Amino acid sequence: MTTSFDPSAAKARLLELIRERAYKDGIDIVLASGKRSDFYINGKKVSLHPEGLYLIGMLLLDKLKQYPEITAVGGLTLGADPLASAVACLSHLTGQNLKAFLVRKEAKGHGTGSRIEGDLEPGEKVCVLEDTVTTGGSAKKAIDAVVEAGAEPVVVMAIADREDPDAAPFRRAHKVECLVTLSEIRQS
Repeated sequence: MTTSFDPSAAKARLLELIRERAYKDGIDIVLASGKRSDFYINGKKVSLHPEGLYLIGMLLLDKLKQYPEITAVGGLTLGADPLASAVACLSHLTGQNLKAFLVRKEAKGHGTGSRIEGDLEPGEKVCVLEDTVTTGGSAKKAIDAVVEAGAEPVVVMAIADREDPDAAPFRRAHKVECLVTLSEIRQS
């Protein structure tokens, strides 16, 4: 593993991987938000790829340097799971030492019945992770669980921003930062 990290080169390579592996245009698909779309960004095709996950983790850590108060990262399972794990693991190497947490879609029906896995403490400042942002619905579910646990979401970070106008209300309520945008993905 190289010791130096160039965010600009990493973003350029991440865009290549997204174009190669995750972006599909000219299709008809129903998104998690319930909206129909003629394009799709499958973040898992990159977040479950070794180089892709490394680049995502390092780019997120680079952005997280702006938020030294954040001590944990996580989001709604399944899209945020690899991201939170990568950021937590790589943060040990960078000295940022961020914990990971995962938010279940529903509280489990046994044990403690918790919706959050991981050690999330009341008052803790966190970053909510997401693979793609369309309307912000999945991130909102994670934010609600984090707030219910007594923690404070500071920022939402995602791999890709679909630049959907329906996300405007979510963006007004929450700070959102994405590694790449739909416009950047389409500039090939």
